[in-house]
Parts: sequence; C-alpha cells; structure tokens
Amino acid sequence: MLADQTTTLSPTGFETLDVGGWQVVVTDGHAVLPEGMTHLPDRAFRNRTSLVSVAFSRSLASIGSGAFEGCSSLSSIDLPAGLVAINNYTFRGCSALPSVTLPAGITSIGMGAFARCPFITTATLPAGLTSIGPSAFHLCSSLTHVTLPAGLTFIGEAAFFRCSSLTRVTFPAGLTSISAAVFSGCSALARVTLPATLTSIGDCAFDACEALGSVTFPAGLTSIGEAAFEGCPSLASVTVPATAEIGDAAFD
Repeated sequence: MLADQTTTLSPTGFETLDVGGWQVVVTDGHAVLPEGMTHLPDRAFRNRTSLVSVAFSRSLASIGSGAFEGCSSLSSIDLPAGLVAINNYTFRGCSALPSVTLPAGITSIGMGAFARCPFITTATLPAGLTSIGPSAFHLCSSLTHVTLPAGLTFIGEAAFFRCSSLTRVTFPAGLTSISAAVFSGCSALARVTLPATLTSIGDCAFDACEALGSVTFPAGLTSIGEAAFEGCPSLASVTVPATAEIGDAAFD
C-alpha cells in the first residue's frame, strides 16, 4: 500500500481510500473520485489490479505520474474535459484497456503514458496536442491506426515502438522531425507519406517495418538517420532527395 493512501474496508466489496487527503469510494473495483478534487497524486492507484473503472470528477485538472500504472484490470476510463496533460507512465501496463479518447484540452502525453497496453485498438488524439513523449504507446500491439493532429510538433523516441498491428499513420502538415525508433518494429505498416515540412528522420525510425512497401520523401528532407529503414524487405526502391544526408545502413 502507498504511504499516502489508507484503506477502510467494508463488507461486500466496498472500500474507502484516503488518496492525498480525499476520500475515494471503490465498490467492486469501480472507483469514484470526489467532486472538488483537482489533482490525483502520483502512483495513487499504482498496481491496484482489482480496479476495473474510474469515474473522474469534473473538477480534475491533472493526474500524477504512474497514477494507474499496472492496473491490469482497468478497462474503462472517461477522462474529464478540464484535463490538460497525461503525465509519465500514467496508464502504463493497463493491459485490459481497449481504447483511448483524450479530451480536447490535452496538449501533451508523457513518457510511457500508455506503454504496454496490448489491447488498445484505437487512440483518439485531440487537435491541440503538441507533444507525444518517448515510448508513449510502446508495445501497444493491437493499435491499428493513428492520426497525428495538426498542431503536433514533437514525437519522442520509440513513441510507437513495436505497435505491430499499426497499418496506417497520418502525419500532420507541420511536422519537422521524426525521432529515433518512433515506428521501429511496426511490422504491419505498409505505406508512409511524409509531410512536406519534414527535414529529419532519426536513427532506426522505421526499422523492422517488414510490410513497408512505399515511402514518399519530401523535397526538403536533409537527413535520414542510421538504420532508419533497416530490415524493411518489402521496400524495393525509394527516391531520396539530393538534399538528404543518408546515415549508415539506412536502407539495409
């Protein structure tokens, strides 16, 4: 049990948790956060494997790092409209979570926020999102497609690493770089059309994308990192702009 959390047990699956000074009622694995709560502390429900769902208070503005990490039975979340960020590791290892819809006010997704959630099939990202942290959707092996919003300016390393069911990615028009290993191991990804504004592709960005048969590079591309497309046996030919510096083993 966490140091800042005490539990009052009652019969028939009912309990009351003291979470950062707030009383949180949990009935048969269904938690209800009280109105007036604005911040859920770090690791508030970490490794509470019996947690099935959470009813968030409308007043909640922030969720601490690792708040639901390892909640392997959590299958339903309805995030409040006032939330502005998903912090590091918030939902990592929530292996029963089937989908993610982020509210319109979210501007950033932290490191590993949804990593190791193998049953997430869809992730709906808001238009105002500007940053996706490293390993944010790492090993989300059932995620099938993602539309990156127009305002996105940063995708961290390995953000979609080994999302092995990912078949389609829609890139925003203003994106200028793709970090290292972002789509590494996305073995079902078949086609990539990169935005005209893109100037750099990081090391191993698309390596081991075994189904990748077509890549359209923008004219202003200046660098392709080492092993960026290594292990892509379906990629028979590419046209790389003369402006681009190509790293070692980029297409091996």
